[in-house]
Amino acid sequence: MMNKKYAICLLGLLISAFFTACDNEGDSQVKENGYIESTEDGTSTAILKGYENPNAEFSVLKPSGFDSPFYIKEKSFMGDSYSFIEASESRLDAMTTVPVSENWREKMPVTLGNTYWVRYERPDFYHYLKLRVAYIMGNAVGVEYLIVDTKSEGPNTNSNFRYESQYPSAMNMETPALNASNQYVAYNVTFDNSQWVNYALEYVAEKKHSAWVAFSFDQWTSQDNVSRKNVWEQDDPNIDNSVEVTESMHKNDGYDKGHLVASEDRVYCRDANQQTFYYANISPQIGVFNQKYWAALEKQVQTWGRSTQQSVYDKVYVTKGGTINKLLTNFTGTIKANDGLYPTTDADGKTVKGLIVPAYYYMAILAEKGDTYHAIGFLVPHSELLPQKPTAGDFQVYAVSIDKLEQETGIDFFCNLPDVIEEAVESSYDVNDWAW
Repeated sequence: MMNKKYAICLLGLLISAFFTACDNEGDSQVKENGYIESTEDGTSTAILKGYENPNAEFSVLKPSGFDSPFYIKEKSFMGDSYSFIEASESRLDAMTTVPVSENWREKMPVTLGNTYWVRYERPDFYHYLKLRVAYIMGNAVGVEYLIVDTKSEGPNTNSNFRYESQYPSAMNMETPALNASNQYVAYNVTFDNSQWVNYALEYVAEKKHSAWVAFSFDQWTSQDNVSRKNVWEQDDPNIDNSVEVTESMHKNDGYDKGHLVASEDRVYCRDANQQTFYYANISPQIGVFNQKYWAALEKQVQTWGRSTQQSVYDKVYVTKGGTINKLLTNFTGTIKANDGLYPTTDADGKTVKGLIVPAYYYMAILAEKGDTYHAIGFLVPHSELLPQKPTAGDFQVYAVSIDKLEQETGIDFFCNLPDVIEEAVESSYDVNDWAW
């Protein structure tokens, strides 16, 4: 028979061993479940999967208030609109100052124990968070993070980002900064089995004239597939009848019906050309101006645009219009129009039919090739006296920087460019950047 004292001791040892085993098992489960130590008050934790094999299991992290997530790919952090900088501190509470360094990287290796600053980019602001890699277990990476309440001015503070949900095409590079007082219209076509923005404009109802029109040339839209359609007297479904210009308003006034988006700018398909004949795209132009100098300048820009066919440029963005803030007043022309009448305006800058006549017409052109951009503007007086067979030198007389064009028109061109690029290309121009 077992000694009673010995039995009690043995029972104590067994109980102790049992609880020790349970404690060890508990520690193991904590590690397997990814226990993450908090190194600053208020932090959150997450497990990102896909470190070794994203095809086996994969997850993302979308911090609260951020529009898109980041994730792990090829053992690195990455994500649309995210960039990263490795920090030197080992704890989040030691990371006190958002770095001002420009060495942000779109892809950052995941390293056990390392800390990182994470920057989330929207056009008008940057948002930040602090991140620590707590563990790496097979395909899972445990992280501790904290959203930083610091926002800084983003790469594109004057963009149309605020209108993106309502007007997605407002973020196109050719589209100027929208004026909420005016009507934004995008004319779409179906081409090559896809829907395209043919051109867009901003219509000023009280003036019955567009502030600007905008479109782009690329290897598709620069194609010359159809001829001019002359489809006048169309009802524009986008402009209210009470403020829409009609054919009768252009009759017997001594002016041409001048296209803003030229018919020849949009000849890649029939519908694209037909849309250029909406009256929101038409402006009263002196006949010799419309048919000679302005037409020749348009042809020059079309040549640049169609060079996308030979990959000279990837895209050419164009914004055009007449200066509705500067009108041709008290004017009487000396050359009759096709209707046999002399063009005239009153003290308010209006035709005999009440349409405004811009004192200048302008173009803003931006060419893109890879990461390189060139820009040039033209501000041309609406006059009978311009050369009728203009040369490159005649065009360059009226060349201006985009900044100068913005001052004269009150329009913020190419606002969707990142600000650092916008400032560089708009401040000056070089005629040698362009083939004349």
